[in-house]
Amino acid sequence: MARMVPRTFLAPAAGLVFAALAGCSAKGGDYATVSGVITFNNAPVEGAKVVFHSTAEIDGKAAASFGSLTDSSGKYVIAASGKNPGIPPGVYKVTVTKYEGKGPVGAEGMDAGQLDAQLSDGGGVAKGGPVNLLPREYSTPATTKLTATVDVGKNENVNFTLKRSK
Repeated sequence: MARMVPRTFLAPAAGLVFAALAGCSAKGGDYATVSGVITFNNAPVEGAKVVFHSTAEIDGKAAASFGSLTDSSGKYVIAASGKNPGIPPGVYKVTVTKYEGKGPVGAEGMDAGQLDAQLSDGGGVAKGGPVNLLPREYSTPATTKLTATVDVGKNENVNFTLKRSK
């Protein structure tokens, strides 16, 4: 014989289960993936490093950055970050670089902007090190005009057409 559970217990218990599930899905679902194509001179850019730099600050420090390399069709995909199934939604500054050549001593651990600043002679041409094949203005969060607003879920066709400034 089945034991009966009083109705007065079922409603609050069901509410707690529903609230717990809703809380879990909200926290677990607050992530985004982003993908698109990078072109320069009307051609896809293979092997470019695309980095999304969060404009949010946490405890007075810039929040995390998330990056990817482009494939032969110029496509990039930024998805999982560590144990998270995506990146936080928000507004990002986007940098795009493509370096060719070997780096100078001490270049390990530098971000693209530091490397570009160290190597540049003012005209964007490196001396004795790698050369950024894309316009310098896209290489640092301080100089890029590329931005993206990333919403929760899939963000597709976040494409960037790079142009050399005059």
